[in-house]
Amino acid sequence: MSPPQSPTSLWTNAATVALRIIFPMSATMQPNENLKPANFELRLRILFASLFLPNAINLSFFPLWLEYIGLNPIQISTMLAVPVFVRLLTTPIFTYFADRSPERSYVLIGIAAASLGVSALLFLPLGYWSLMVVVVFLAMFWSPQVPIADSIALSGVNRYKIDYPSIRIWGSAMFLALNIIAGFLIQRTSPNAAIPMLVFGFGLILIASLQIPRLGKRRRPFAQISAATGNAILKPPVLLMLLTTALLQASHGFVYSFGSIFWQSLGVSAEQVGLLWAVQVFAEIVLFRFYGRLFGTMKLHYVLTAAGLFGIFRWVLFANAEALQLGFYSLAAIQVLHAFSFGAVYIVMQNFLAGAVPEEQASAAQGLTVFIHGVAMVITMFGSGPLYAAYHGHGFYAMTLVSAAGIGCAYWFAHAYKKAAQATYPQSAVVGGDTMEPL
Repeated sequence: MSPPQSPTSLWTNAATVALRIIFPMSATMQPNENLKPANFELRLRILFASLFLPNAINLSFFPLWLEYIGLNPIQISTMLAVPVFVRLLTTPIFTYFADRSPERSYVLIGIAAASLGVSALLFLPLGYWSLMVVVVFLAMFWSPQVPIADSIALSGVNRYKIDYPSIRIWGSAMFLALNIIAGFLIQRTSPNAAIPMLVFGFGLILIASLQIPRLGKRRRPFAQISAATGNAILKPPVLLMLLTTALLQASHGFVYSFGSIFWQSLGVSAEQVGLLWAVQVFAEIVLFRFYGRLFGTMKLHYVLTAAGLFGIFRWVLFANAEALQLGFYSLAAIQVLHAFSFGAVYIVMQNFLAGAVPEEQASAAQGLTVFIHGVAMVITMFGSGPLYAAYHGHGFYAMTLVSAAGIGCAYWFAHAYKKAAQATYPQSAVVGGDTMEPL
């Protein structure tokens, strides 16, 4: 008599059977882990481009829509921060199941379909609390999508030596294009136009997720991997890297919450707001393209320190934008700094995780990243409402403190990594470059 299956196994097996009925050919094929799937990079680029379409609308224009329907700054910051809190609780659960499912793409397809269905509820006339419920459920299904996609892309880095920035750059390109298009449409209609564009984006994600490569699982038992590497995501250098990058990225919480509203208070039009968000992403694309030449040989904590210093400079300039009477072009020049305050941090983190965490823990690593980053971002976004209500643009000064804390953690990470490297690889204690040895 066979032992009873655990609830996790039952759910996984049920999902596998359902997906084999819906996608019989792709689900029953056993991928060869040594053979790169056809058009692997192109299919991932299409996926990342679709993933960043609703991200562009949400970041740039959803706050404007919330203000348009009558929410005050405290309500807006709460409406934006609560989904981040939900994300840090639920994303690790989905990424946990993704790591243990027969195929990570199955999980992605399921949550893409769910997010499309929930987002359609935004067309209904909703009050504050009913809108909050919809936003919470949308965050639950939406947030794990990029981490799971990242884990699939990083599998390509490990198995087939693909270039991750060349994949991720497509998401940035879509983000840039959508900010320009959405700003143009909203300027000529109203912020209500953000909702159909958001739902359309989720529809494209579902279509793109259906065609992503099926990689299967590595053919080594998880217990064997754990015995060799342990739980890599809980090792001090990994945790400190995530804490450092969380602080540096959380320093963007104020601009993510009130950047669009603040710029409009300075006389910037909705169309120009879209362009300001597009400028930062264009700068990010350029950085992704030339990251290796600019930072490829630098020690990681030096890159993170530079990113933190650029962030401090950026927030000080925004804090004084009203006093300096900065116009659109000056604000656009400041937005270029996003390439360093965010883009460099993101690439450092993903390159580090690709080398420091085994593939079989990749989705879990992305889930832990979302959790740690989410905690930091929730704090800054929740605090942004009272800061903006009390200090208006001077609230950016608080973000300089968050960036400074990230710089301090970067050196803590360097010490921990050097110690771990000396213990594991006594012949090399260098902290730097893009390729990290597994710890």
